[in-house]
Amino acid sequence: MSNKSLKTMVKKNWTDSSQKYSNAVREELHSFKRHVWLDIIRENGGGKKPMRVLDVGTGPGFFAVLLALEGHSVTAIDCTSAMIEEAKKNAALENASIDFRVADTHATGFEDECFDMIVSRNVAWTLIDAEKAYKEWHRILRVEGVLLIFDANWNLRLFQEDVMREYEQSLEDYKQLFHEEAPGYTQEELDYRRSMPMCRRLRPQWDITALEEAGFKTVLCDTGIWQRVYNEKEKVRYRTSPMFMLTARKYAYV
Repeated sequence: MSNKSLKTMVKKNWTDSSQKYSNAVREELHSFKRHVWLDIIRENGGGKKPMRVLDVGTGPGFFAVLLALEGHSVTAIDCTSAMIEEAKKNAALENASIDFRVADTHATGFEDECFDMIVSRNVAWTLIDAEKAYKEWHRILRVEGVLLIFDANWNLRLFQEDVMREYEQSLEDYKQLFHEEAPGYTQEELDYRRSMPMCRRLRPQWDITALEEAGFKTVLCDTGIWQRVYNEKEKVRYRTSPMFMLTARKYAYV
């Protein structure tokens, strides 16, 4: 499938699901996750001084809102106008001032070395050309800056039978524990996930190599971050796709 076709699929998927994810973000903003995520970013994103931050693939604006309310100068981009509109609504509800833009995460259009911190959550798996995107993020990050990537092998089960079996068991356990069916996906959503190049890759190992090849001198990985950010239902539902954190810097960090 051509990159043009993949881009069309990406935009359609996130346009169609913008309201659903916006509702989820509003719940997160008023849950324990708000404080946990801020603690994680503070711990790994540097000092408390106001920074110029880029939220890549902001979606409905969760990270953008949190960091703007912390006093940072936040720019947030997404590839769909529908997501940006939802993010603007959520920012208004929280009285957060943010520069929202529709932009390509692979070619942002920003000048060299203009951000102190770049953050992304559940975005890397949607990248059509992750190598290109990581090089772009390296270009626009300041020398002393930090890149924080939060993601998971969300869809590896679609390509590995053993992971699919474990996933199906997790859904059964979810039903037994919480007396309800875990939320599922439409066939169109599954087809979209099968088409994304990153979904076939073993991560975060693949990302570590790609980030180093993009020019980052220090790349650290925390594979246990999911234990802090998942609620009890998510720990069961996403058992086969635990969230990890990648911290990348342009210099050798000791």
